[in-house]
Amino acid sequence: MRQAFFHIVFALCMVGIVSSASAQEDLPDSLRFTIKKDYRPVARDARKILSKPEVKHDTVSLPKMDYSVLSKTKQINYELEPLNAAKLSNEPLAKLYNGFAKVGFGNYTMPFFEASFSSLRSKKYQAGFFARYHASFAKLNKVRNFGFTDAGITGFGKYFLKDHVLAAEVEYDVDENYYYGFDLSDVTPNNLNSAQGDSMHQVFHHVGFNLDLTALHDKKLKLLDQAAVAYGYTRDNFEAEEHYAALSAGIAFKIKKEQMFIRTSFDYYNLSQPSLTTNNLIWGIQPEFRARRERWGVNLGVDFSLDVNDTTTKVLFFPILDFHYFLVKDMLRFYVGATGGVTRNGLRSISQLNPFFETNQTLSNSWERLNVFGGFKGSITRSIGFDVSVAEVITGQQMFFVNDTSNGLGNKFAAEFHDVRVTHIKGALSYQLKSKLSLTAEADYRFFVMPTDSIKPWHEAPFRFTFAANYNLKDKLIFKASITAFGPRVARGFATDSLGFVSMTPVTLKGYADANIGVEYRYKRWLGAFVDFRNIAALRYEIWNQYPSQRFSFIAGLHFSF
Repeated sequence: MRQAFFHIVFALCMVGIVSSASAQEDLPDSLRFTIKKDYRPVARDARKILSKPEVKHDTVSLPKMDYSVLSKTKQINYELEPLNAAKLSNEPLAKLYNGFAKVGFGNYTMPFFEASFSSLRSKKYQAGFFARYHASFAKLNKVRNFGFTDAGITGFGKYFLKDHVLAAEVEYDVDENYYYGFDLSDVTPNNLNSAQGDSMHQVFHHVGFNLDLTALHDKKLKLLDQAAVAYGYTRDNFEAEEHYAALSAGIAFKIKKEQMFIRTSFDYYNLSQPSLTTNNLIWGIQPEFRARRERWGVNLGVDFSLDVNDTTTKVLFFPILDFHYFLVKDMLRFYVGATGGVTRNGLRSISQLNPFFETNQTLSNSWERLNVFGGFKGSITRSIGFDVSVAEVITGQQMFFVNDTSNGLGNKFAAEFHDVRVTHIKGALSYQLKSKLSLTAEADYRFFVMPTDSIKPWHEAPFRFTFAANYNLKDKLIFKASITAFGPRVARGFATDSLGFVSMTPVTLKGYADANIGVEYRYKRWLGAFVDFRNIAALRYEIWNQYPSQRFSFIAGLHFSF
């Protein structure tokens, strides 16, 4: 049976092959094919059902879905309304006056005059002058000349270049005083007239000239940062005179984002006195590096100086350090620094400090070897500001004034020079209410360390306080007030015992507070009146030993604009 089945199948296949072969004869050559291998039919394996069927689960765990609501922003369409073009009109500027004058008179036979004149608005130049005259012709106890004269005139001019400003200034000053600080019991009636003569009359004349070229401070540094030349001449009533000449220059350039400044200066002094003539040259060079950031800034450098006298030369180095950091931006700043330098003690500088000093004496410069300071500065509110600091100052040959008793009167002052260390504790507070009210107060307490216990800080007050106030009432009435207070001071005195021996004895000068008030009334923009009351407590205090000050005084007058 099985053999018969295979024979039938084989016959059918052969028939198919023959028929396909005959059919291929009718096909093109590209579709004809030839079988070169015996046909071997393969029967596929039958899929059997397992005796133990496996059940596959088709369940799927549901994923955890996190649902959130998306907010839909409402679309808002902005439509800009075009602005009409503004038409500029020639609005008048505030009227300026070229000149100002202030004239007054007070008790103690005290005339007062001030005047100024200046050019008006200009993009190229500015020029003008300022003159003053303040004098008193009073007498102390109706015998001793008690008055003074303070007069002078200053002319100035500026010319604006493309990158620099050229400025010039010429000045002439007259300071007249009397050596009235003596006891009448020390002067006999016979020589009182001579004591009131030229020997008691001191006048300082000073003339000066200064020409300065300064770079405009904008974003771009100029190589020539500064250049100046100056000359001054001062003489007194006792054949003492001083010539002063100075030359300075400075350059500036960038180092990446930072700035570098190099300055040098030459200051020459020739002091001629009846007993001697001295020459002094002070030369210095100061390279200084500056860096600025949003919250901090630093200046770092060194000051190399030579102090050359007729017979000696001192080589000095001083630090230049100024660092600040904003703890709270634009509100609280911490700062620290260190400085130093040479201070010239000559005829001009001392006459501005103490006009009663003896001009025929040997003088020396002072050297602030180190001044280290640090503090906090900032604003409590928009109107209130403060500044507190501590400083340590080491000075070589600091100048102190003592009464010169060589003439038996002690009405002139000699200069003593001592090395000293001073600790400063300072505090300042200010209040500003727009342009109506301003208040400032500053206190300074100093601790002196002298070379020996027998040497005191003569005429120097450990405690100093100043206060100033200004109130503007609708630009019609302006009120001013000020207080200057000094604590007790010590002056050098001498005492004679029962055996006739003379010894040095410190003299304590009482502390004082000089209070002043003033009122200004502006009737018109060009016309007004003023009155100033000085030493309203009428205290007879002594700034310098044996020199009592004027008591209550006032000056009243008018001021004009033209």
